[in-house]
Amino acid sequence: MEFRQLRYFIEIIKTQNYSNAAKNLFVTQPTLSWNMNKLQEELGEKLMYQVGNKVMPTTAGCILYDKGKKILEDLDTLTETIESDHIYKKKELTIGSNSVISPVYMPLIQQFMSVYPNFSITIEEDGSVKTQKKVARGELEIGIVSFPIVEENLDIERNAVHTFNYDAYVLMRDDHPLSNKKELSIKELKKQTFASMSKDYVLWHVLKNKAREFGFRPDIDFMSNSHKLLVNHVIKNNIVALIPVQLKELYKDKPLAWVPLSDKIKPFEIVFIHKKGKPLSPEAALCLEFLTNQKITDKL
Repeated sequence: MEFRQLRYFIEIIKTQNYSNAAKNLFVTQPTLSWNMNKLQEELGEKLMYQVGNKVMPTTAGCILYDKGKKILEDLDTLTETIESDHIYKKKELTIGSNSVISPVYMPLIQQFMSVYPNFSITIEEDGSVKTQKKVARGELEIGIVSFPIVEENLDIERNAVHTFNYDAYVLMRDDHPLSNKKELSIKELKKQTFASMSKDYVLWHVLKNKAREFGFRPDIDFMSNSHKLLVNHVIKNNIVALIPVQLKELYKDKPLAWVPLSDKIKPFEIVFIHKKGKPLSPEAALCLEFLTNQKITDKL
């Protein structure tokens, strides 16, 4: 039985007439007759009978009429609610990420918002480690984070066209004694003072772990969740920091040197995460589907 057939049946019983029902439903009488014959055949019951021009329900038809009206009322209410929500409500979605990796994927976010102007997206900034925890706990539906993934109950998604990643460089003032080096090892930075992203960021863990490999503890005198504050501190105090080279364009007017690392550190892949086994809201599902399938058309 289809909803369309049920709607036809209700209208026929309500008007007690095929002709009036056909007018109200904007269909032909043969269409109604064919559908009613099919409906009764499918249910294996005679639902109505006609005496003269009047159509009356059988006992089985009365049950279908009473129950069917409630079903159609609920269906119409549900449809109106969903359509009203879709048309009038501004869609809101919060995505966990951070300003360190945002230059890599922001073109895709902006493309999404141009295609879906009724969307409002908020980027909740935290380090990749903290964002992973929030998504794993269900506090956020979607996160954009860099490897390594430290939480177990996460599904990892990648863009089908692009590979997003960033490379860690040693940042310093352009008059720093090490600024002319073609590359540097963490080992050579043993006596340097560091500024660092906070413990919520992968780069803090990379610095600590690599320094441990070379037998020292890095002298970190400043930590921040903001790469802008980090860069300003490096410039003011003439110290060093590990930072993604992809941010270089943002600071091209600053007196800075960006020196690649000679240590074997793979580029940090940037991926989309959501909680394993938890259905996404329509807003999150639409956004994730777009971000994982679209090609970047305009580089910012």
